[in-house]
Amino acid sequence: MLTKLQAQYNNLQKALKKLSEALARPETEISRDATIQRFEFTFEMSWKVMHSIAKTNKPKLYGVKAIIREAAALSLINDPKQWLKFLEDRNLTVHTYKEELAKQVYANVKKFPQFVEQLLVQAKTQLDS
Repeated sequence: MLTKLQAQYNNLQKALKKLSEALARPETEISRDATIQRFEFTFEMSWKVMHSIAKTNKPKLYGVKAIIREAAALSLINDPKQWLKFLEDRNLTVHTYKEELAKQVYANVKKFPQFVEQLLVQAKTQLDS
């Protein structure tokens, strides 16, 4: 039976694959919107994996920003400032839609997969230990 972290890890792998597929498509308005949507749920799964690992050290860890900072302290991620920028992008796209904003977020999303891959590598060490 899968643990919660194992299930989250597997879901994050699948989400990253879907995001990468979207990023591989030529940019159109529809592909950009689909990519941003996939970014949003990949980001959600990312911080949930971070939270599952981080709460073993700090059981009372609340808020995505605090989770990102703790994940950095645990070396799950290397660049918490960039993760906070991704959080900002996710928050902007979830609550409003403006085409110029979508174009900016799409440009930032292109570098997101490498950050998720690094998180997956570090999370795997937690799963294997």
